[in-house]
Amino acid sequence: MPAIELDRTDVRILDVLQQEGRLSNQEIAERVALSPSPCLRRIKRLEAHGVIRGYVALLDPEQLGLGLLAYVSVKLEKTRQDADG
Repeated sequence: MPAIELDRTDVRILDVLQQEGRLSNQEIAERVALSPSPCLRRIKRLEAHGVIRGYVALLDPEQLGLGLLAYVSVKLEKTRQDADG
């Protein structure tokens, strides 16, 4: 699918959605100075072209009791065992 051309309004819609993805279409339309119908058409177009891949919830790790984040790297080496023991 060819790249989609984004105009200023599309970019503003994407910015609003990145900041507050749970806003209603009405609220998004108000923030980008569009009426709800054209705003929804633009959002659906952005979704259809894969610009908007999905919507997520960002969780607070501390509220979940996950205050520590650790990255661990383990390297295992294969060793030969002698026949004598």
